[in-house]
Amino acid sequence: MCSIFGMGLFQEHTLDDTATVKAIMATLLKEAEVNGRSASGVAVMKSRSTEVIRRPLAGSMLTKDKDYLDFADKHMRVGKDETSSDHLKSMIGHCRMPTKGSPENNYNNHPIVVENIVGVHNGVIANDDELFNKFRKNITRIARVDTEIIFQLVSHFTRRFGSNRTIKSIRETVGHIKGGYACALLNIDSPYNLFLFRSGNPIRILYYPAVKVILFATRENFILTAVKPFEDYLGDPIEIEVISGMGVAFNLFAKTMSKFVLKP
Repeated sequence: MCSIFGMGLFQEHTLDDTATVKAIMATLLKEAEVNGRSASGVAVMKSRSTEVIRRPLAGSMLTKDKDYLDFADKHMRVGKDETSSDHLKSMIGHCRMPTKGSPENNYNNHPIVVENIVGVHNGVIANDDELFNKFRKNITRIARVDTEIIFQLVSHFTRRFGSNRTIKSIRETVGHIKGGYACALLNIDSPYNLFLFRSGNPIRILYYPAVKVILFATRENFILTAVKPFEDYLGDPIEIEVISGMGVAFNLFAKTMSKFVLKP
């Protein structure tokens, strides 16, 4: 079992302290490694760019890595620390326990990047080899991890349906895959959107209305531990439940949330 986690910042969020943002993400990396210590990584979606770091290191070790520290200093800035119009919108992260694909090949580690799609996954996909063969005229395998097929297919279907039809692409994808999954997905062409969806495997989502920020993770205690030093600042959360077989799309610009069924 792996762990996923992340943060979404609505357009008018008031989380304006960079040190708090970096501390929350660092603690999530440390807490989430309980489910996997072979590799870890984070993707940052900003309004004009997307940045990814992943390494064959446990989450607690990644937080001490110079490359990660430089990455966080450069890309996790908010409020007065922002120096350009390329504002932080969301972040997704992963701690990996490998079931397929060596962590030493960094392409097997999460976040997985396939053209316009960036994603993380907790679970096991049983028919990835079969699907790579079935769609061999449309997609080219990059690595060996089973997770890759999810985001390869979403990328393929967004090319067919259009980048503004990400939910339809997710639905089409899960109609083909066999196995359990909890996923967080970003579409580089739609930087203000954050997609979470699950079947079997868990996602816990907490919304902090005082600062207009979403935090999600495989386990709720990952979030509660990460925010404990900042409880007075963040205020009380509201839980957003997503049952198995459902997804939720956050439009961080329009400040909206919509749930969707994966298999109508």
